[in-house]
Amino acid sequence: MYETTVAMKFNQYTWELYKTSQKGKEMIDFFANADGYTLFSKFLPSSFFIPKDLYEDWLENLYCYSVSEYNVPASLSEAKDTFCSIITLGVTIEGEEWLPRNDFKKSLDYIQPLSYILSRFAPEYFFPYLFLCRIFELNKIADTFYIDLPTTPHRSDYKGRCMYYWDLCEIMYNFRIEHDLSYSELWAFLYDYAVHFVSDDSVSVLPKPSQAWFIGGKIYPEDRKLDKKFWQSNPETKKGDILVHYETNPISAITCIEIAKTDGVIDPFFHYYANTHISNRIEVPHISLKELKGNRHFCNNPLVRKNFRGVNGQSMTSEDYTELLRIIGAKGFDIGVLPKLFIPKISQDIVINHERDVETNLLEPLLNSMGWKEGSDFVRQLPIQAGRGHSVYPDYALHYSNAHNEENARVLIEAKLYMKSNQDIGLAFLQARSYARLLLSKVIVLCDKHCLIVYRNNDGIFDRDKYEKYYWNDLKKTELFNRLKQDLS
Repeated sequence: MYETTVAMKFNQYTWELYKTSQKGKEMIDFFANADGYTLFSKFLPSSFFIPKDLYEDWLENLYCYSVSEYNVPASLSEAKDTFCSIITLGVTIEGEEWLPRNDFKKSLDYIQPLSYILSRFAPEYFFPYLFLCRIFELNKIADTFYIDLPTTPHRSDYKGRCMYYWDLCEIMYNFRIEHDLSYSELWAFLYDYAVHFVSDDSVSVLPKPSQAWFIGGKIYPEDRKLDKKFWQSNPETKKGDILVHYETNPISAITCIEIAKTDGVIDPFFHYYANTHISNRIEVPHISLKELKGNRHFCNNPLVRKNFRGVNGQSMTSEDYTELLRIIGAKGFDIGVLPKLFIPKISQDIVINHERDVETNLLEPLLNSMGWKEGSDFVRQLPIQAGRGHSVYPDYALHYSNAHNEENARVLIEAKLYMKSNQDIGLAFLQARSYARLLLSKVIVLCDKHCLIVYRNNDGIFDRDKYEKYYWNDLKKTELFNRLKQDLS
């Protein structure tokens, strides 16, 4: 059997072991021949189950009344034109619009079956998209194998969200050509081989919750048995955040409090755009909609006044959450078992107005307090070659060597004034990771005026979903200070 040692990039030797193994041969053959419903039912979440007859009707309609009208593309540009024409012109069946022209919002619902039809029509250029509601996996595969994913379109940019599929097709086409893969080998790589190299997102200790959010919807009996489940969320949800669950009709009440297991992530093809994984459910005494409308604090809350329409991902203020805990406690429930919001603080003596303030007033004093000095242990703006005639300058290199053409640093630190959104953190992570590759770094640190986020290199991979967060004030605690120092040593 092939080895499952993690590779930093696509490893031809390891791939050959997989390809010639019994499992590898079976999977490559499976992807070469599997029908659409088999793929759909095998790889997509059960919560998105579609009856076989309906799914096959979709496939037949998409092919017969749309895809079959085009010539098989002979180039990437022709393939793009084909895809653009299909989602723009829509699908008309016997004179009736089944998929209206330029209805990109509705086209999103058909991207997955359309991707299968196109992958059979022109497998050189298209691939079946089976990461619906599994965007976490796609991100991890991209991180592991250095695949740069497209920029995520805005929520209301439905055409851009549809075109995201084509952007992925171009990226996967170039990846396939670069590594000399057949189309069925590419699909086996994405949906089987790469899985062995992707770490899970489990963490022993979740960060302190910095925000509470409302989420909502029916909780089915099978959901209550799960330790972790997929749920619609706000894209700015952070790992560890508090999720207050409002169950819709017929219950119409807040029934439990949960915790975000992962950061919120945008999935362009997910109808509701953003999601997270949630866990740690604690059932609480029901707080009905009627009760909330009669409460002096919540009666004017816009979400309560809208009867919780659009509940998923609506933010709560600290006052909202405090009042909620008061109501729960008044019902005789021990609120000591419920999570508490954490509000980071900076000493009033420290002024932070600019990115440089973060460096001089927070980061450098911390490094000095750990016994490390600038010029001997760390350097700011270390120049490193990133191509012919091109240099880049990471903010800080700790435990470094600046020997010409042999620059390296065990720890790479990027400082920002304030990483307000998950997108800000994601962009800072990608920037730092690119420097870390050049410097062979083992640790990446992102910091801003509120906290430090520490990522460790595990077998050549920095996983954006695996990190530890340290708030500046927390570092006054000896055990946390020493733990961070050990991470950076």
